[in-house]
Amino acid sequence: MTNIELYIDRFPQYKFYGIEVPNNKYFGEAVKENGNVTIFINTLQPEWQQLHTIVHESAHADFDVFGNQNYRWCRETMLAEKQAEYVANHFSI
Repeated sequence: MTNIELYIDRFPQYKFYGIEVPNNKYFGEAVKENGNVTIFINTLQPEWQQLHTIVHESAHADFDVFGNQNYRWCRETMLAEKQAEYVANHFSI
């Protein structure tokens, strides 16, 4: 099992998909629809970044802080990003 698979196994309540996005600023995202959470991870990023993204996006889901999809730079979205990043940084990957 790879490190990425080990991390994903820690969050069985979410669906994970690896996607290839050639933009080096795109790491992943969590989407909540009808109570189900889907997490997308950019597999073109290095492994350490993918692991960080798994924890970051799972923090969005665990604490139900998704921000506002329509307004990327609004206060609600910025607060959600700050909270998820705080959790991800806590686990020093």
